[in-house]
Amino acid sequence: MSRTAISESPPSESVGMAPSAAQTAPTIIARGVTRSYGKTRALRGVDLRLEHGEILGLVGHNGAGKSTLMRMLAAIEQPDSGEVIARERQAGKAWDAASAAASGVRMVYQELALCNDLTVAENASLSDPRPPGAWGWRGRAERRISEALDTVFPGHGISVLRRTGELAMAERQMVEIARALCTDTLSMLILDEPTESLGVDATAQLYAHLRTLTSRGVSVLLISHRMQEVLANSDRIAVMKDGLVVETFAASATSEGELLVAMGGEVRATEAESDAVSVGTALAGRAGQRGDLVASVRAASGISFEARAGELIGLAGLAGQGQEQLLNKLWSAGALSRGVTVPKRRAYVPGDRQTSGILPLWSVAENLTISALRGLGRFGLIDGRAKRALAARWITALKVRGDATTPITSLSGGNQQKVLVARAFAADAALVLLDDPFRGVDVATKNELYALMKAEAAAGRSIVWYSTENSEMAHCDRVYVFRANRLVSELSGESNTEERIIADSFDETTGELR
Repeated sequence: MSRTAISESPPSESVGMAPSAAQTAPTIIARGVTRSYGKTRALRGVDLRLEHGEILGLVGHNGAGKSTLMRMLAAIEQPDSGEVIARERQAGKAWDAASAAASGVRMVYQELALCNDLTVAENASLSDPRPPGAWGWRGRAERRISEALDTVFPGHGISVLRRTGELAMAERQMVEIARALCTDTLSMLILDEPTESLGVDATAQLYAHLRTLTSRGVSVLLISHRMQEVLANSDRIAVMKDGLVVETFAASATSEGELLVAMGGEVRATEAESDAVSVGTALAGRAGQRGDLVASVRAASGISFEARAGELIGLAGLAGQGQEQLLNKLWSAGALSRGVTVPKRRAYVPGDRQTSGILPLWSVAENLTISALRGLGRFGLIDGRAKRALAARWITALKVRGDATTPITSLSGGNQQKVLVARAFAADAALVLLDDPFRGVDVATKNELYALMKAEAAAGRSIVWYSTENSEMAHCDRVYVFRANRLVSELSGESNTEERIIADSFDETTGELR
């Protein structure tokens, strides 16, 4: 396979279509695009070509430059050098945000860009390129977003009159996608990690709709760390590494292993173990003895929840079935909480890093060490040298792309997530709660974090982990499966399989352990 960023031949058109040569011209081309942020060179001369009516997958490790490139193509930012040539751009007119919007370019961000205090319909109206009009705009917005949600996600159950801040992460993701489709002129749809918060059914619905769009000539650029999804749903796949597109594959003629090699090689869990252990044994001798009860939630009937020292415990089941509520209960419980037992020292990685996770005005080091300050000083004074050493140790161990003084907002989403995970484990906490911590994280980083979690559990921590990917539950000692806000089964050993988790997620049980 030759190393090229531009396909030699465009993908075949949908059956029954006979588009003109103008229609089948590439939707957009990037040539020699560069972009720097201070000393960081995010893009170093990118060449990319998106064909008419195709799904182009874009993969690469965190910090490879994928999201930056998307902002260039959507004209949200301008490149330092190079050019973006769009089919719809008028001769002599710059490719800017206004012309991109008028041409039907829409982008769904990895970090959801919804206004929490506005309703679903009001958010949709804000991003609709059509003039709202003085009268009746609210009704039109409600109708348009309702139609989009019903079309892409049948049975979604979302009221367009609810404030988006009241919605679960999966519901907010659906709204973000649906409102991007509220336009009459869609020509290019850019999706940045669109399924990280979606359940299996919603993910299948989305990809089915994307094929409907491409059959009409819409071009789709898909960024995802879920390699099997990219392989199954793309026509071509471009690989980014260190700010460059290094290779392009036909999706039908490549494999996950080949993509990982092009990305720079896969870091396996066994290879990551030594780095994880180097920082993962800090609690040895201070956490509970393995098997000691650390936390519990008593259920009125059926299965009660228990977490013991030295255990990695998974929370599984369909999205939105009560997993986040249990994590919140464990995090917010006080000494007088009825039916809940928790240790005094806890750490929490929230599912929505932008709203509840990062401190956007602070540096990487300040974000990482905030939970560990109690152990970094004496008599109320922080030891600056110890603080810098702690930050440096975790930045090195988790391979965070950025030094300690870098603003947290300048990091990619995946690298921000690494910092939040490091913050939790840098704290002197006996119980660590993780709400879908690998959202937007690449394969190599996942393996590093798997190894870290296991090392931390071996040091005596109790780790409770919710993931939307059932396959990840294989790393856990025990798994609790949720359905309809109840624990319906407890799995361990040979019973902890993806097939059993799926079966129990749909089981019509009353909560009794099978």
